[in-house]
Amino acid sequence: MAEPMGQPSPILDIRVTRTGDVLVVAVAGELDMDTTAEVRATVVSGLVEHPSALVLDLSGVIFFSSAGLSLLLEVRRLVDTLAVVATGRAVLRPIQLTSLGQLLTVFPSVDEALAAVSSTQPVRHAD
Repeated sequence: MAEPMGQPSPILDIRVTRTGDVLVVAVAGELDMDTTAEVRATVVSGLVEHPSALVLDLSGVIFFSSAGLSLLLEVRRLVDTLAVVATGRAVLRPIQLTSLGQLLTVFPSVDEALAAVSSTQPVRHAD
C-alpha cells in the first residue's frame, strides 16, 4: 500500500550529503513503485544546487523492483555524471539481467565512486 503523499515511507531511508561539490544520495530499504517518487523528489531537489556529480548509493537497498530500474534510467537522463553504488544482489542482479550495467557506472563503494567522479563537469538538470 502506498504511503500518503508528503509522508516519508517507513520502508525507505534516504540520506543526502555533499562531499565537496558532489551530491551523495544514499537509499536504504525497499525501492519499489511505492517509494521511487520519494527518491526521485530527493534527487531532483538536490540537483537544484548544480553539483558537479551525483553518487546514488544503493548499497542499503534490500528490495529493488522494476520501478527502481526505471528510476535509474530517469536519473541517468537528468545528469551528465552519475555513479551508482551497489553491493547487494537485490540491486546488482536486476542491473545485470537487464543490461543496464552498460548504461551505468556501478561502484562497490561510495569512496570509489567519489574518487571516479571527482574531476567531472557539472551535472545538468532537466527543468
